Amino acid sequence: MTHRERLMKAVKGEWLDRPCSAFWGPHYNLEEANARDLAYATIANQQAYGWDFIKVMESGMYFPEAFGQDMPANITEDMQSWVNVEKFIINHGKDWLKLKPLQVKGNKIFERNVEVIKRVADHFQGDVPILPTVFSPVSMAGEMTGGFFDEAKIVSMIQYDTKEVEYGLSVIEETLVNLMNAYIDAGADGFFFGFQNGLNAKLGWDAFMEFEHAGSERVINAVKDRTWFNMAHLCNGRFDKEENTKFIEGCLDLPFDAFNYSNTWTEIMPSFTDIRKKTDKVLVGGIKHSAMPLGRISWNSPKDNDFCGKDREVIKTRLRERVDTAIEEAGNKLVIAGGCGCFEPHRFCVFDEVMEEVAEERAKMHRTEN
Repeated sequence: MTHRERLMKAVKGEWLDRPCSAFWGPHYNLEEANARDLAYATIANQQAYGWDFIKVMESGMYFPEAFGQDMPANITEDMQSWVNVEKFIINHGKDWLKLKPLQVKGNKIFERNVEVIKRVADHFQGDVPILPTVFSPVSMAGEMTGGFFDEAKIVSMIQYDTKEVEYGLSVIEETLVNLMNAYIDAGADGFFFGFQNGLNAKLGWDAFMEFEHAGSERVINAVKDRTWFNMAHLCNGRFDKEENTKFIEGCLDLPFDAFNYSNTWTEIMPSFTDIRKKTDKVLVGGIKHSAMPLGRISWNSPKDNDFCGKDREVIKTRLRERVDTAIEEAGNKLVIAGGCGCFEPHRFCVFDEVMEEVAEERAKMHRTEN
């Protein structure tokens, strides 16, 4: 069964030889500025681990950068662009009115990223589903104003500069659709569509529905007939389970094929059992991922990261329990993954061993039944 066939069966809820799985990371801070380099790194990662889809790890700030936001050149593997903005492009409400919708052709940032998708798609020839990374309109508006460290700025603008922000969001939506269509033309199968649920909570329910929910629905509706696997990534909210559940459930009626969130952070997030009662779409998660820099498992503890620890058998047992729980709670419409970026190359071999055992057990059961 190919990766594409396995994921397609998961979307339909059909029997699988093993559950789908996919982890994404690391951030390619050194490679992301060059299409050939990023495509090479992406292909090498997939060849090493064999995930059932590729979430392409473009710079998290490429969209604001395409509009002219000042970003430093990333000079170390740990220097991520989203924490290194030199100057935000939107500083006052009136600045939104200066924006114009962008076309892909002639924009070097967009052209670079589209080239990455084409190179990766040409290499795998349809065997592996490819998901470029895009972010919701309000998420991108936030990254143009104050970023993660000053989310209050976009919240305030929506409240006090409403008409200007509405115009700005319309420009972002139009540009997003232009870019997403170019990604599809280059070989994308769907999208990793990121939401910042912490920001959504700060917006409040009414503003979330008016600006974030409605805008995201318009964008994904514009491309859904040209794609077959669009995944909403509901990035971690704050430390309030009731609040997080509310905004996760608030996205479930959007026209996505899958929803990804940190279900294993049980103190602050709903379980797959809870969310399965609300949607029949594919659920993506099940493994507790690192909250620290990707690939630095020594910086974490087992309570924060399922890959942590010195005892290989303990790690394997923990991973198997997570996989079994995810299968029990989500059923066949499942992709085993982290709740966000998760790159643990020292222990992916253990995860692979767990999945091989699950596949062997299913094959044996299948032979017995037939």
